Amino acid sequence: MSDFVKIENLYGTKVGDYVCYPRCSTDEMEERIAQLKALGVKSVSLGGPHNIMGYNVLGKGHVGVVLNAVSKKDIIALKARRTDADRDNMTHEAAMLQIANGVDVGPKIMGFTRDFIVMEKLEGPYFGAWVRTYEGSNEEFLKMVREILWKAFKLDQVGLDHGELSKVRRHIIVHEGEPRLIDFESASTDRKVQNVTSTVQSMFLNHRFARVMEDWTDIPENSILIDYLRDYKKNRSEANFFKILKLLGLV
Repeated sequence: MSDFVKIENLYGTKVGDYVCYPRCSTDEMEERIAQLKALGVKSVSLGGPHNIMGYNVLGKGHVGVVLNAVSKKDIIALKARRTDADRDNMTHEAAMLQIANGVDVGPKIMGFTRDFIVMEKLEGPYFGAWVRTYEGSNEEFLKMVREILWKAFKLDQVGLDHGELSKVRRHIIVHEGEPRLIDFESASTDRKVQNVTSTVQSMFLNHRFARVMEDWTDIPENSILIDYLRDYKKNRSEANFFKILKLLGLV
């Protein structure tokens, strides 16, 4: 992690370039600094597993860049809207994250403005990396997978589709031993939910990932698993969800 830069000193610094990425005018930076002050953010720094133009950050996407920040005395995650994003504000993503938080899913949101979301900082490997390097017990591995599916089921129950769980390996961080879903910029309550079906398909029907999962549990025939998923899509009940868990050897 790089040195933290106080928000009043951001303009003209490399950290400031990513607070207002990829292009920023003086007026835009002044407006963003005002928003950070309103959110209680004191300072910001670079650092993390992703690289943009030679510098590391916590996260990057089509909508925003995620940076380290300090609010009060806590190190938090700051998602800054890209100036070339396909949306004018962060309101929708913040609303989706608030719904997810209502069922204990996702990083805890602490506040938002037009251009920023302030949230809990999650530290740990992506689920895909965690799976490849895991050396613990079979029981703990299956517990992790079961917990991921439970979180997907919770989102289904509140009508929030994450939108990216077909790529589950990069949208879950194992934070302090717990799987945490991240990145709700594609989430929606206006389409059919597919969280459980997308997650199961990503883990057990994706050939490359399924080969890893085979080391930890017996994977059923694709046709049988697909039939169970079809039943669940027709009726997203807890009973049908448990049938999937049982078929996968998770209960």
